[in-house]
Amino acid sequence: MSQLDLFSDDSFTVDTPFTERVVCVLGTFSMPQKQLFLRLREMGAECKPGLRVSRNVHFVLVGTNAPQDQLDYLQTLAFHGFVPRVLHQQELDDIFQGHYAPYRVDKRIRKDLHLTYQHYQQFRLDLYSRQNLLYTRELYVAPDTKIPTEEFYQRLGDRGIYANLYIDDTTDAIVISDASLERLKMGETDDVIRYIEGKYNATRSQSYHYTIISEGQLVEWLES
Repeated sequence: MSQLDLFSDDSFTVDTPFTERVVCVLGTFSMPQKQLFLRLREMGAECKPGLRVSRNVHFVLVGTNAPQDQLDYLQTLAFHGFVPRVLHQQELDDIFQGHYAPYRVDKRIRKDLHLTYQHYQQFRLDLYSRQNLLYTRELYVAPDTKIPTEEFYQRLGDRGIYANLYIDDTTDAIVISDASLERLKMGETDDVIRYIEGKYNATRSQSYHYTIISEGQLVEWLES
């Protein structure tokens, strides 16, 4: 007897990947939509026609002719660290056949941001846009920067900038090493990048918010 044989018409007794999980359906699948939603609800899913992609969704089922705006929004969510599990027809069929283990996700939705060079480009601090954007701001300086710490901190202090070796709720901007920046360009991460990711993922923020600059760009600004 398979796991699916244990289901009755009006209740379920097996903990499936969809049990008490929010499921968003985009596009069409091999079975009619009404039957699909019935099957999902029998497996414990919280779903309804017209449900849109959001940070509160556990699964997104992507079929044929899925709305492009919703697929684009999936990318936006991922940019900010919210990554619902995406399933296509083949994975959905696999679940319907009772293969549950590979598809389980936590009920509690957590951020799982992975910093990329795109984050750097979008949130790069433009120090030349107006006079001293960092005045009275808290600055996290990554420990692997090659700037002489005492001299560097003094130069920042002379400009009313507070520098720390940690990230907390008061941090306004982040200085990463030129080496970390080069790794981001190549799609790689290091301990510093993972530290920044972890600090953001632990916050309640619903969107990535740290402005960022490389040590080389900051030194160039200080010397200009």
